[in-house]
Amino acid sequence: MNKIPEGTSDEKSGISKQLTRATEDTLHHLAFDYSLQPNIISLVSSGKIITANIAACKLLGYSKKELLTKSRAAIFDVNDSSFRKMLKQRTAEGQSTGVVNLIKKDGGMLQCEITSAIFIDEGIEKAITSFVDLSQSILKQKNIDTKKDKIVAANIVIAQAKSDVRLAENNEWIKYIAKNSYDVMWDWDILSGDIYVGDSIVEVFGYKVENNMVNLKDLKRCLLPKEKEIVEKKLHDILASDSKSWKDSFTFKRHDGSAAFTTCRASIVRDEDRKAVRMIGALHDVSRLQELENKLEEQIEAQEGNSQRFVLAAKLAFDVIWDWNILTDELFLGEGFEDCFGYTLKNNRGNMSDLRNHIYPGDKELVIQKLQDAVASSDRRYEHSYRFIKADRSITTVFDRATILRDVDGKAYRMIGVMQDIGMPLQDKLSEHGLTDDRKTRLIKNIKNIIIELVHYSEEQLQTNFSDHLSKKLQYDYTYLANLFSEQEGISIQKFIIAQKIERVKDLLVDHGLTLTQIATKLHYSSVAHLSNQFKKVTGFTPSLFVQLKDKGDATMEIGMLRDALTAPKVR
Repeated sequence: MNKIPEGTSDEKSGISKQLTRATEDTLHHLAFDYSLQPNIISLVSSGKIITANIAACKLLGYSKKELLTKSRAAIFDVNDSSFRKMLKQRTAEGQSTGVVNLIKKDGGMLQCEITSAIFIDEGIEKAITSFVDLSQSILKQKNIDTKKDKIVAANIVIAQAKSDVRLAENNEWIKYIAKNSYDVMWDWDILSGDIYVGDSIVEVFGYKVENNMVNLKDLKRCLLPKEKEIVEKKLHDILASDSKSWKDSFTFKRHDGSAAFTTCRASIVRDEDRKAVRMIGALHDVSRLQELENKLEEQIEAQEGNSQRFVLAAKLAFDVIWDWNILTDELFLGEGFEDCFGYTLKNNRGNMSDLRNHIYPGDKELVIQKLQDAVASSDRRYEHSYRFIKADRSITTVFDRATILRDVDGKAYRMIGVMQDIGMPLQDKLSEHGLTDDRKTRLIKNIKNIIIELVHYSEEQLQTNFSDHLSKKLQYDYTYLANLFSEQEGISIQKFIIAQKIERVKDLLVDHGLTLTQIATKLHYSSVAHLSNQFKKVTGFTPSLFVQLKDKGDATMEIGMLRDALTAPKVR
């Protein structure tokens, strides 16, 4: 009978590593305690506060000893609707943010922005909650309000100046946005009939346009005769409606006589009577995208003709035109915003703060800083790429390009640009239209492969949380991945990880003869006790009994019990 070896020469190495881990844990506790950000950790089930750092004690006016005798009901107004909403979101998604009132020791109320996230430690659900004191921000806002009259006066002056220079300014941003792309940006003044086209019309279609000005009749001559009446009717109907956007696909003749497959997307500006007065858009040469052509050739039968190609190309135009009034923070977003990211905006209007809420948390601070730097500088150009969270919680990468408009004193008052979705791989775009395997199935497979690779074939410990690692690898929000996995597999990602780790423990015990100390170190358990407890919860056996069963050859009982344990995991 083989026994679990315990006292081997490798044990010294294991002890050394445990001491190193203990040192690291001490450093983590010190970092938590002395962080300038107020933080508390509490039990999810009861709300009891089990640890708090110095900043939290100072903010609330308690000593640490006093605070650890409290529960969340002592420091939060638990009947406040904002607090209940925050708790509900945290329960559903695992994390939440909100603005709530904190109750200090002296009974005073303090408005704070809090962020709270659930984690599991030793099988127990706990929550870490961070506070940001908003009192200073409120004071700053009061100071800002005193400048309101000056801002209004400045707006009047700027509005007068803008009416004189609008066309030149718009020409400038259209030229800039069209740079290095297969887009021809255009701006149609419907009342006068003048259409400004970007310089890229020379590169894309070969036409040289004097002063960049054309009229609608000139452009209609570039349409194929059989499509001309169709496009004219669609354009007439859309202008007569209340729609704020227009998109279509058609063939456009190049200067050399060749045909270009194009898609056109535009935002429609209407006056107070809902009459269309202006259209701003982009004409995109789809035929230049060789990669897309190859994909389409593989999926679409030749006899179906070019019509399907046009339909798909129109769906793959991931551009959003936006216009930001810096002084009022008012933001106009073209209809493409809902198509690209799934969010609905009332009257296509919001403010920049709303948009920032959808920026991936790891990128938000840098994006805000980049925008502030651009506005404060004398630059007339802005461009930046960052991650953006869609309505379905998936993550994509966007690229912003804009022109900054400034008054006679050089002060920025407006930015106009285009947001492009460059993050979704072409394969995923095509899959959304039924041209490839189901995306959800591939996501589940990728999640499993990443977990198996980490548990069974990697010796290195992650330098970040697994949820962040998985989200970064797959470019999806972790909450979305976790919900999808549970829905499809009937088991949480965490339980799947634990099941894989137990399989690895069995392999190392039986086939490699490692001690529990060695295995705990190798698989990054916090202690041997943690490993043993988890092993028993999943399999129903202690590690030593498991090895004895294997040695006795009692495989039937062992396999049956393990199957029952793994199909209904007990670990939370």
